Amino acid sequence: MDILVERDMRASPQAVAAVMFDPARDPQWIGGAQSVEPSETPTQIGARTRRHGGFLGRKFSWVTEVAAFEPDRRLAMTFLEGPMQGSVTYQIAPAGAGSRVSIRNQGRAGFAFPGMAWMLRRSVAKDLDRLAALVEAAA
Repeated sequence: MDILVERDMRASPQAVAAVMFDPARDPQWIGGAQSVEPSETPTQIGARTRRHGGFLGRKFSWVTEVAAFEPDRRLAMTFLEGPMQGSVTYQIAPAGAGSRVSIRNQGRAGFAFPGMAWMLRRSVAKDLDRLAALVEAAA
């Protein structure tokens, strides 16, 4: 599965990254994240973060490890534990007076079913809507 969702936001890349790249803020914009246990240096290569939450009524925890980081531009993470296998990449690019923001999920989920890609794409789009509301309200 390879899911890419993009959205324009009326906020600078720096303002978007301040929220998007801070795992402690995940519960504010990621619908499936209810609580987070970030490392002391959450964007350092190799840093691990444990998240607790769920998707489609299933409760679970998952651990990500930072694979790549470019300040205010890109955060790539690999799933180490939990039902997801693969990676997730957050990207931010300048777009006019705002930003073009994307989330790409690559891999597979341990509970795949017909329509899973559509459900995941819809869920990520809602996450980006919540992120936009947060960063645009502060801009």
